Amino acid sequence: MRRAGWSVWIAYDLDGSYEEMPPALLDELGRDRRWCQGNLMNFRLFLARGMHVVHRAVFVTGVMAYLSAPLWALFLALSTVLLATHTLIDPQYFVEPRQLFPIWPEWHPEKALALVSATATILFLPKVLSVLLIIVKGARGYGGALRVTLSMLIELLFSMMLAPVRMLFHTRFVLGAFLGWALSWKSPPRADNETGWGQAVSRHGVHSVLGVAWGALVYWLNPSFIWWLMPIAGSLMFSVPLSVLSSRVSFGRLFRRLQLFVIPEEVDAPRELRDTVAHLNATAPLPGFVDAVVDPAVNALVCAGAHGHPRMPDLSRAAGDSLVLQALRRGPAVLTEKQKHTLLDDPRLLSALHYAVWSQPTRHSSWMTPT
Repeated sequence: MRRAGWSVWIAYDLDGSYEEMPPALLDELGRDRRWCQGNLMNFRLFLARGMHVVHRAVFVTGVMAYLSAPLWALFLALSTVLLATHTLIDPQYFVEPRQLFPIWPEWHPEKALALVSATATILFLPKVLSVLLIIVKGARGYGGALRVTLSMLIELLFSMMLAPVRMLFHTRFVLGAFLGWALSWKSPPRADNETGWGQAVSRHGVHSVLGVAWGALVYWLNPSFIWWLMPIAGSLMFSVPLSVLSSRVSFGRLFRRLQLFVIPEEVDAPRELRDTVAHLNATAPLPGFVDAVVDPAVNALVCAGAHGHPRMPDLSRAAGDSLVLQALRRGPAVLTEKQKHTLLDDPRLLSALHYAVWSQPTRHSSWMTPT
């Protein structure tokens, strides 16, 4: 639109509009993987003819939001290697034959302080200015000045603890995008979706081991450096409970009762949201997965709307038949969301499970249990 001569403005002051975040860290990272690949793909427009300089800056910002993760990981790895080099290798002050004057190591703490100060300014100043702007304009819709400030401080601590975890995931996403790893594009869940301990261990277990090994190595090399590394290695060590507990609905409801992390649409809900909630409360619940399998009318409707797979490979067909048998004998509770979607997406499997539930005596009792 800008290349065609139109002016483009962001309507930042519209009320009553917001987007709900994914409910858990793993769901958010799944969305980040899609965004990462999209930003890397769109970067080809950076050199396109007729692009405004502001739009070129947007492309750079979008790419660096993810490329900064492998750069940070590389910086930390090189820092660890440098520490090991200084600790395990004796310094050489005379590197030339018959050298008269030694070459002393040079330390530049002012550069380190400048890097830390610049990083802290970029990360923290926008949050502080945002809260000050909210307080100046009126913070009642955000729980009040004290609560919005406390919310910012908690979010600041939480973001710092999640930053190393995101760094590892984003590094993997960038490598996966360049290596051409397959990616499915679908919207993340928005409803309550808590992370289980097994799921967290499978996704964060390597991070925890890396944090412990990294911290032990640095402590062995130089115990005084462990305090500089603990914000990163410690976050990785506790990534499993951090991912699980941050997804708990009970904590979200507790913060809501304390009026922390609230927005005006929650404190004073717009009429559209109030009417929608009232309509949902007055409407009978929609059929679920069990209804799609057991109820003949719902089953016929879902089968009619699903897409058939007549040319499915024999191996995939056998795996689907095995899934039907497993669901029949063990009940719906053992099925994962992916397995349920597989059954709902294939009318042959869904109709076969419907017929088996009504005709086979080996069916699990939970299929016919009234809800």
